[in-house]
Amino acid sequence: MQELIQYLKYNKVNAANLAAETSDEQNNPLPKRLIYTTIQRHARDFFRKGSQPKMIALSGLRGVGKTTLMWQTAQYVYNNIHKHIYFISADTLKLMGFSLYQAIRTLEEHILKKPLNQPDHQLMLLIDEVHDAENWDKTLKYLYDRSKGVFTLVTGSSALLLHQSPDLASRCSFLKVFPFSFPEFILAKSWTELGKEQALFPLEQPSDATRQTLFYSANYEQLKKNVKAQEQAITEYFQKVEELPLRSLTRASSSLETLREEYISYHNIARFLSIFNKGMIIHRIVALFDRIITKDISGLDPEEADLLHRILLRLAASDQLNFQTLAKEFRIKEKKVESFIQTLARAEVLNLFYPHAGLRSKTGMNRKAFFMSPSLRRALYERMYGHVTTPDLRAKLYEDIVAMYLRRNLDSALLSYGIGYKNNPDFI
Repeated sequence: MQELIQYLKYNKVNAANLAAETSDEQNNPLPKRLIYTTIQRHARDFFRKGSQPKMIALSGLRGVGKTTLMWQTAQYVYNNIHKHIYFISADTLKLMGFSLYQAIRTLEEHILKKPLNQPDHQLMLLIDEVHDAENWDKTLKYLYDRSKGVFTLVTGSSALLLHQSPDLASRCSFLKVFPFSFPEFILAKSWTELGKEQALFPLEQPSDATRQTLFYSANYEQLKKNVKAQEQAITEYFQKVEELPLRSLTRASSSLETLREEYISYHNIARFLSIFNKGMIIHRIVALFDRIITKDISGLDPEEADLLHRILLRLAASDQLNFQTLAKEFRIKEKKVESFIQTLARAEVLNLFYPHAGLRSKTGMNRKAFFMSPSLRRALYERMYGHVTTPDLRAKLYEDIVAMYLRRNLDSALLSYGIGYKNNPDFI
């Protein structure tokens, strides 16, 4: 128990570890994701007004920046509200042989020396990789019900695990962290290479107005009119992208075109932004698949894990889901195929769309499987086809990014797909 007490004391957040966790290898502050403003507002409003939510779980694909967002929010609280912040890594606790529940009780009894429901000051808890803790959902429920002045921010690499508990449905606010949008990629890349002063920030108003125009215009004429009104601001933004003096670019081709290809194929996942070697990125993404399948998805035997890898390779080449065909190909039952696909979707690897039809029709029709990040599909291409990406394969990468953008901007219940020109998908 003394080892756990020392761990908690050592992991009280201070200025030094905040700086380390929110800076790059050159000690420059990392740029913030667009979702940061939402998380920061929740933390501020809780501590200053007592507003809900008081427990937030960040879920999403590994490497998209959840842990960095957690530390950036803690830095805001530390600098502007109070300094009573503790960090707990569920993964480290597991290695030490302690449970998350033991850590919470030890924090009460030996560090704070009073129950969490009787604090004489406000407290912030950071819990990383929460899904690695045994009975994590029951522990978070205990924490929520027992604490009054505690704001808890947790991260988990897999929505498969984060969303499985009904106990937390009315207590914890789940925020999904997606791969970079293109403006976020441009901000992060320009910030990293040129510094904050020369970084190109997204244009908030045109982005909001464009979202409203594309998805909520009353008719086609209104859509045309509104798009025309935003054309100049958007054109000026892309001109600024073209003019960025990025060291990693050559002027042999259009900067915008080169950056777009870099974004689609390799750098839409935050963790890989500082890696310029494309082969290394592919290697890291393949390792990411292995980690998701062997660690995030529990209960798989080696044969099932190998089968999931093979299904992913199959989907990378042909994303049309026909459970009967796949069952015959892999010699397993259709229900097993469907279970695997749903598991990959909950693990944030796949982005599933149902066909545009009534619910009864949907249940009997094939789904369309896109990858949550086109970089995931691109890495699988490398394993199957080598370095060459043909136009038809490249087109699927663009379909993935469109599907991801739609998920970012619209409720899933509003999204479906149809079959359009030459059997290509139409998003509806």
